[in-house]
Amino acid sequence: METDAKVLEEKAHEFLAQEKFEEAFKFFRDAALIYCGEKKHKQAALCFAAAAGCWNKKCGESAFYHSALAYEQAAQQSEACADFEYATLLYKYAAINYERDGEFADYSDCFYRSKECYRKFLNHLFISPKKIHHITRSAAERGIKHRLKYFFAWILLTFSCLVWGHGERPGRAFASAVSVILLSAVFYTFGGLTRSAALFKPDLFDSLYFSVVTFTTLGYGDITVSGLLRIVVICEAFCGIFIMPLFIVALSRKYLRV
Repeated sequence: METDAKVLEEKAHEFLAQEKFEEAFKFFRDAALIYCGEKKHKQAALCFAAAAGCWNKKCGESAFYHSALAYEQAAQQSEACADFEYATLLYKYAAINYERDGEFADYSDCFYRSKECYRKFLNHLFISPKKIHHITRSAAERGIKHRLKYFFAWILLTFSCLVWGHGERPGRAFASAVSVILLSAVFYTFGGLTRSAALFKPDLFDSLYFSVVTFTTLGYGDITVSGLLRIVVICEAFCGIFIMPLFIVALSRKYLRV
């Protein structure tokens, strides 16, 4: 089977040299599928990427579903052999092709995976660099300055993933908002709130009501807080100002493209 894949790959290169891009695409794709069956992810990734390039050349650099799918398959094989840096690039190409072809759901998925692959690459770069495998030459730069840049990029990507799924998972932004509201409400139940200038011990309902009002920055003023709980109020209000627009943007990106 390995020989068959190599033969197909050689024929694909021959057709590519003759600028017969559709034939080259088919042979590259067939070779990649054989490599997939043999779990040779590196060769499969390269063949899928070559197939995508052939289809783009056939179509005059216009995006079509076949090239997008081939780029996505190449990225999946790159992930399988732990070359997350190359997978990041391939998922990005797949996303661009899907977007131009009007496949917005697939675009969203590939865009998200591109960000996640780069985050995984940064994870390995700091935690276990020896586990990183390179199908192509790495573009990662060395030195303390670049290490700091990668570290801050990792922090931002991790935060982006958790809070709103890189703009493609509005449900995460909603879950983040609910989590902040509930956690803050728990803090308020352990302290004292003020209503009509009288200090009282809030129950769960009062705490939840005050938490929602604070998070949404409505500020009715019927219940106020004093002491160290003001720190919780500041943090919750800041989270509300930050998370609510993210939810609206993510919802728009996800569902209003069509």
